[in-house]
Amino acid sequence: MTRERSDIEASLLKKGFKKDNGNHKYYIYWNLSGKKTIKKTMVSHGSAYKTMGDSLLNKMAKQVGLTKQKFLELVDCPLDQRGYEQIVFPPPAQVAAAPKSKGKK
Repeated sequence: MTRERSDIEASLLKKGFKKDNGNHKYYIYWNLSGKKTIKKTMVSHGSAYKTMGDSLLNKMAKQVGLTKQKFLELVDCPLDQRGYEQIVFPPPAQVAAAPKSKGKK
């Protein structure tokens, strides 16, 4: 399974990732609240990497906290930004307050 680098980059930009201006092509995720997160991936550049194969897709998926299958859904568009956040940054579990037990009468 392969994907074109240009398609991956375009999809990442649509899903909340922003290109970091450095020596490498890093895409850093900014959440729906507009805050920078720790999730990022590097997109290999150069003529040998116009098409990304399984090995690079697996690495990119791991970098952004997804399985390869979910990463491909992110790239191919069934998985939107909100869905990505729900997978990678799930809300803290709501801990129900346990009723206080009363001593024996």
